[in-house]
Amino acid sequence: MINIVLRDQSKNFVPEVKNLNTQPKLNITMKTRLTKWVMLGVLLISALPMYAQLNIIPLPASIKENGASFTLNSQTKIYYEKGLKQQAELLYSALSPATGFNFEVTDQKKAVKNIIVLKVSKGGAPMAKTDALNKESYKLSVKNDVITIEGTSPAGVFYGAQTLLQMLPAEIYNKQLQRKTIWKIKGAEIADAPSYEWRGMMLDVARYFFGKHFVLKFIDMMAMYKMNVLHFHLTDDAGWRLEIKKYPKLTSVGAWRGEGAERTGGYYTQEDIKEIVAYATARNVDVIPEIEVPAHALASIAAYPDLCCTGEQYTVQTQHSISKEIYCVGKESTFDFLADVFKETFALFPSKYIHIGGDEAQYDRWKTCPHCQKRKQELGVKTEKEMQVYFNQRIQKMVKGYGKTIVGWDEIIEDGLKDKAVGMIWHDQKKAFKASEAGHYSVMALTGYCYFDVAESNIPGEVKAATWLQPISLEKAYQLNPMLEGLDPKYRPQILGAEATLWSDQFIHGTVLQEIAPINEDRSEKYFEYLTFPRMSALAEVCWTAHEKQAWPDFEKRIRTHYKRYDNAGFGYRVPLPKLISNEKGANGFTIKLESDVEGAQIRYTTDGTRANVYSPVYTQAVTVPKLSDFSAITVVNRNQYSLPLYFPEKYDKFKKYGALVAEWKPSAIKGKDFGTLEMNATGKINENGEYVLSFWYTEGHSRLEIKSVELYKNGVKIAEDVHDGYTGSSQENNQYKFKVDAYETGAAFTLKAVVRGDVDNDSNGAVFIKKQ
Repeated sequence: MINIVLRDQSKNFVPEVKNLNTQPKLNITMKTRLTKWVMLGVLLISALPMYAQLNIIPLPASIKENGASFTLNSQTKIYYEKGLKQQAELLYSALSPATGFNFEVTDQKKAVKNIIVLKVSKGGAPMAKTDALNKESYKLSVKNDVITIEGTSPAGVFYGAQTLLQMLPAEIYNKQLQRKTIWKIKGAEIADAPSYEWRGMMLDVARYFFGKHFVLKFIDMMAMYKMNVLHFHLTDDAGWRLEIKKYPKLTSVGAWRGEGAERTGGYYTQEDIKEIVAYATARNVDVIPEIEVPAHALASIAAYPDLCCTGEQYTVQTQHSISKEIYCVGKESTFDFLADVFKETFALFPSKYIHIGGDEAQYDRWKTCPHCQKRKQELGVKTEKEMQVYFNQRIQKMVKGYGKTIVGWDEIIEDGLKDKAVGMIWHDQKKAFKASEAGHYSVMALTGYCYFDVAESNIPGEVKAATWLQPISLEKAYQLNPMLEGLDPKYRPQILGAEATLWSDQFIHGTVLQEIAPINEDRSEKYFEYLTFPRMSALAEVCWTAHEKQAWPDFEKRIRTHYKRYDNAGFGYRVPLPKLISNEKGANGFTIKLESDVEGAQIRYTTDGTRANVYSPVYTQAVTVPKLSDFSAITVVNRNQYSLPLYFPEKYDKFKKYGALVAEWKPSAIKGKDFGTLEMNATGKINENGEYVLSFWYTEGHSRLEIKSVELYKNGVKIAEDVHDGYTGSSQENNQYKFKVDAYETGAAFTLKAVVRGDVDNDSNGAVFIKKQ
């Protein structure tokens, strides 16, 4: 008996075949029908893996389907023109493992059919762009018998190849042979070029050392999405990671921290760096080293104490902080040291850029150092901040002799830099305006969009991550526009692009994230991959695709198909929550409609108030629950890989750890900028003797809540108070108040009185919680 069921999934017919057992006797009519069904089934089955949809990221400038299709097979040849041998070999190495085909790679054009042609355009650029962008443009043509990738340079050809890989089934990224996949590519004509020349990721290997193998893998992750700048954060207070032969203690001392079994660290030899740079260059990734000056230098100072103002012996920090020890600006030996370091660094890194950091310098040591104060007097400057400008000028002049341009965090964009520099704008957008007016360049690394060491959500169970910023969701990352609103369009050429940062200081906020070496778990690498994908895909499109072509709903649809590519490539990622389509209230409760944001993944759910897990029922249609808090759902890729829960928390669910809700405040309870009393009933919340903590938590409004003091009354008599200034808003400080109860009486009435105000007006909302310690 043959039973063939056809389903409609995303407008593609997918066959499900069951019980393929032939019967011994069939009449002619049945045989005819059977033959037709079998033929239809075979055709549908063979069409199933025919070709991937054109869900390309970043979205190309122009895509036109032409109705053709190209099939990769064992006879396919890769033909390359002069100068493109490396690109051809990279394409071969990308296509061969999964297909199992030993493609012929040749510069002799022996065939006109079943061939992939790599060429550099001779008649001008495929896309009309500036020189810097034009060199990365390409055309990709997929026809029945031939695929042509034509770039304006080898870089353009490489990017055309990355697009071609995304047009193949996701299994193409697998390093193991995929026997059942048919390698068909949908016919199309694509013309493409990037919008920005700087499409970067910063990898912080200074706070936590990542081995060479992970750096190479990270470059692969970048290249997949046409990202082209690896900002290599090699030095900081917590580690020096670059071998400098003239100063061996930089790595024998500065690359390690802790003692005994707690000793951790590492560094890259110069041979490692050469390998990393060569690997990146082949994939059109520019590796820009960062040597921090004058601050974030404790690791080098621990190695060579004379570099700082005090000359005292320090140790490399084991817990994160910003050290007060910075390079001494008054000693010429400081600049001699840096000149030697830069000389060896530039011999390893061919990039035209050198990142010098330049941020978060504390001038305490300079203010008391006789060498620095003598320098200050000789320069005739009034402030230590002006001395940092002098420091930057010295470095700028030093590296100019090597043909290098300095890059620094936006603190370096100050008056006085004589030559053009690149400001990496992270916390003050106005610096981009100032930089442009002064003739400098800018790269947007804005904290609210680009700091990928911040988690994507504040859902309970989210990974340990930076908390000084609000979560940066995938959609938030996609909202970045490197061309800031209000910036004169004439400065557009000075906005080079954007960059995301992966800071690793969380590894030295305690030891939760550090590797357990004996079990070789690669936990740190998986953690960084989780933070990187899929947000790097969003940043790639922000930097590559013209802003007017960017649309979140379209990107959200395309990214659904990319998680399977990550799986096949061996890249980790954060599994997105099920997408909530609606939760309409009706007579029987709330009807919840969901959709998976991962192609091929299941949604599993619960309706009894417990959290969903991988064994919960599979979601197939809308679910109705009496109240929203009863519902929970997760995206399940497999039983070891699933999302955080989609759920509907009670109003103050995220503050549960601070105890019981005592009171809410609303604008009507706040007197605006004048201090007034917020009275709260704590009866029942204070139920025995002990020490209690009262916490104030802002939720919304124009104004933060400022607190002067809190008094506790029992039956109208004050029994305790805590007087100190605190506040809670988009950030908070000293917002907890403590008091002791040592004469509790059953039935007593407890009242709390807080002296508060709004810092701007009375538009402030929040809640107060109490917890017994």
